[in-house]
Amino acid sequence: MRNIKITCLFLFHLAFANIQAQIQNPKNLAYTWTTDTSKHSVELNELTLATQKDELVPLDYPAFISKNDPGFDYYDFEPVIAIQFGGQAKAYPLSVLTLFELSNDTLGGKPLMITYCPMCNAAIVFNRNVKTNGVEKTLHFGISGLLMHNDMVMYDKETNTWWEQLMGSAIAGEFNEYNLEMMPAMLISAKDYFDRFPDGKILAPIGSEKFGKHHQHRPFHHLDHNKNHLEKKYYFPEKTDPRLPPLERVLDIHVADHSEIFPFSVLEHKGVINEKFDNLNFSIFYHKDMVTVLDVDKLSHAHKVGSATAFRSILGKDTFTFYKSGNYFKDHQTNSTWDITGYCREGISKGKQLWLLPHSSHFAFAYLAFFPDCTIYKE
Repeated sequence: MRNIKITCLFLFHLAFANIQAQIQNPKNLAYTWTTDTSKHSVELNELTLATQKDELVPLDYPAFISKNDPGFDYYDFEPVIAIQFGGQAKAYPLSVLTLFELSNDTLGGKPLMITYCPMCNAAIVFNRNVKTNGVEKTLHFGISGLLMHNDMVMYDKETNTWWEQLMGSAIAGEFNEYNLEMMPAMLISAKDYFDRFPDGKILAPIGSEKFGKHHQHRPFHHLDHNKNHLEKKYYFPEKTDPRLPPLERVLDIHVADHSEIFPFSVLEHKGVINEKFDNLNFSIFYHKDMVTVLDVDKLSHAHKVGSATAFRSILGKDTFTFYKSGNYFKDHQTNSTWDITGYCREGISKGKQLWLLPHSSHFAFAYLAFFPDCTIYKE
């Protein structure tokens, strides 16, 4: 019996060591995971251990303020993740999320996970509920310290399953191959958010204490000054797709089995794209006022990268096509005026809201690493 126990223990440590050997660990960090990696849907050697588990602590159930509160101190054109659900609206500035990268929160009674991976510029919101054996379960997420193609990997605290952010799917552990529901959200400027939701809430400023009052700048300073280059200071070696510059921003639309990305360089030139695939009519709006948080510390001096949003272009029985008009958008059918959030400001459609499609924007290298067969929109 003793020999059997010793043999089992040896085999366990051998399997454990084999897992560690497969995962890239350039910093020789301690591996402390108990995740059941016998269930995995990606090759473990595609993962890199970049930091220790929970080294970065999520911003969970944070406090919010209104624009008129004394603590409000956000730049008009800094990017925020804007979410509306159940008659409520919340905004999560990326200037705060660069310090935390993840927030477990709720909106309108729905449990949400708000994520931002600065290395991939991927800002995505997920429903934290998953259904297993017919029962819905609410998960709570942390930051694993693992990366896949330089994109963050989360883990749920209930089972230690690893979840890849950009795909929104479990890649190893009990929930392997489960998918999180991506929630409709917009990455827009603080000004655009409050223009649309004047009574909306925004994160109470927090985070500078993580680095001290006199910290020089946020993490990922000057990361995207050159969209043709992955700075070794931030990125682990990664083969990039030659079809687009690695740090070109792209907006993705994923419907059924069809995935298409729209480079911001094209969106900036066109202002609006009216498109259809898989019987889905949709329009993408773009304007250039929003700045990046991956530049200089003073956001008013940061360079503009623009914001893009995507909507179904059908309201009731009517199909619309749009064109750019200053900082707004007009439809060809009624000449009504719409804003970047898909809300009609003037005209016979005033007060109507276009249906927001689940979409997000990323650096091209990251999206193409996960979805190499996607279509790249060209003019």
